[in-house]
Parts: sequence; C-alpha cells; structure tokens
Amino acid sequence: MSRYFTAVYGNEFHKNRIASAIMDSCLPHALLIDGPDGSGKLTFAKEIAAALNCENKGSSSLPLPCGKCNCCRRIRENTFTDVKILARQSDKVTIGVKEIKDFRSDMYLTATESQYKIYIIDDAEKMTTEAQNALLIILEEPPKNVIIMLLASGTDAILTTIKSRTQYIPMSRFSVDELDDYLTQNNADAARLSSTDREAYRALLVSSDGRIGKATEMLNPVKREENLAKREEIIAVLKAITNGSRYTDIYEAICALPSKRTEFSDALELLITALADMIAVKKSSDVVTVFFTDAEAAREMLNGIPQSKLIRIYDHVIYTHGECAKNVNVNLAAINLAAKIKLA
Repeated sequence: MSRYFTAVYGNEFHKNRIASAIMDSCLPHALLIDGPDGSGKLTFAKEIAAALNCENKGSSSLPLPCGKCNCCRRIRENTFTDVKILARQSDKVTIGVKEIKDFRSDMYLTATESQYKIYIIDDAEKMTTEAQNALLIILEEPPKNVIIMLLASGTDAILTTIKSRTQYIPMSRFSVDELDDYLTQNNADAARLSSTDREAYRALLVSSDGRIGKATEMLNPVKREENLAKREEIIAVLKAITNGSRYTDIYEAICALPSKRTEFSDALELLITALADMIAVKKSSDVVTVFFTDAEAAREMLNGIPQSKLIRIYDHVIYTHGECAKNVNVNLAAINLAAKIKLA
C-alpha cells in the first residue's frame, strides 16, 4: 500500500505517479480527473493540492500529504486562500463563459500564502464550448506555479484541444466486495448496517455503482430514504413499460419523476442504468448488475418483453437524457418519451 494520498482508496498507479511528479517538481500544469460522481475525484484533487503545499513534503516518516500541517488541514477544510473551486451552480445546466473568465482572471494574481495556486473546476464536462475555449487560452500559457484540475464525469463533451493539454487520470470503480471491505473497516455506520440489515446494506453497495463517495452518502438515513424513493420511482416506470401499459400509465409514471430539469436528467440516468441491467441479463446469465441488487431481480422485471423492444426503449431514454442538456422543456420531454416508449 502506497504512503501517498492515503485519503484516496485504491488508484495506486495514479497516486504513485502523481506523487513522484510532485516530489520531482515536474507535475503537469493541468490534470483531467475523470470518473462518475462519488468516485473520489474531488478528494483526489484536494489531496494533490495539499501535497503540493504540504509543509512536510520532504518527510520520509509521514505520508504525502501529511494531513497534519496547517496547509493540509486548511485545504481539506476548504479554508485555504490559494485553492479555489469552481462548480456548476445547482440551478444551471452548464458552466458559462463568464464564470470561466472570472476564474481565469484570478489565476494571474500572485499567490497570497503558498508556492502553488490550485484551481479546480468541478463538472468540467458541463462547460459550454465558449467556456472551454476561454479556458484553453490559459492552458496554453499558464502563469507560473498555477495548477489547474478539471474534474469530469465523462470526457466526450470536452474539446480535444482541452484534452490534449491535460494529463488524464481515470478514477477506479470498485467491486461490491471491495466497497464492503473498505466501508466496514472505515465507517462505523456501514459496519452497523451490514450486521443489522444485510439486505439493505447490499442494496446500498450495488446502487453505489463502484463509488465509495456514493456509498458513503447513502449511509446517511435521510439520503438512504431519498435513494430508495428514487429507486421506487424508476421501478414504477419499469413496471409501466414492461406490463404493456397504456400511454397514460407510462406518461403518469414518467411525470412522477422530478420536474426540475437537472433532477429529471438524474432520474433518466438511473432509468438508463436499470434498463442496461435488464438488457444485460437478457444476453447473459452471468451478469453483475448496477441498479438491481442481483441479476434475478432484473430478470423478474422483464416480464417477457422482447430484447429488441427493450433496446429501442433504452435508446429513446438515452436521447431524452441528452436533450436535457439543451434546455429542453421537461413536461414536453416527458410527453414525447412516453409516446416513444409506447410505440417502441
């Protein structure tokens, strides 16, 4: 086990590579950290920031970052002035050009209390094309001792010119057994739930899709109830689809999903995951499911629906999910999706 970035589980190759670059003072000025929500991207980015500014960087007896010095503690607590984070606002679908220009302007200012200034852009894949082009200028000629980290859940929407100027770091996903091992050893709530309600704990592990952050979040009773409620909404849609229901039944099930565009998009993403499980168990008897607790649960939901129809429905949901990024009217999207599912 590496002594580097001990707050980040797994990902040993990338941890060792980045630590070596920091120790040799040759870390690239821009990193692209890719992984789904809850995979540890932000944790890793903040740990890199802490390692760069760690007051015990050269110690052979302490991990890197040490987690004990003033810089490490304040970076982890989000109170360090030379580490700045830009994230998409909750009421917006994208990160706009003005936000990036304002962020960029700060990069030219002198550091106030450390050698390195760190700029982290979360939801980087949500940047508009104009915003990415505004960022590209500084990626091509960055100020001295400025490190930029882009955190993305998929990189398809990120311009090739941006990708070519960053070092790519894909975050690992973990198996259910690995998640179980990590959580029961590091989280008292997980250990308690594992011993008192094994079925609920198993559902939590499967639903986290290999993401420690997501699994940890769902250990909170309120979050777990919210997650269960979201899953029930998706199951209601699946039942309407597979029972050969009328258009109105399908429409009502889809309209029961959240009405805000970003939340509707998240629900569709969950529906896509469930449909992918169902398609997978149609093709193979040896499948590790992501939405369903096991392959048998996914198989029971099929209710004899042909695979070709299931794939057509999957494609329609994928298309609607993509439209959500284009400022689509949610009610109109729900109407159209219900119609396409009925005719699939």
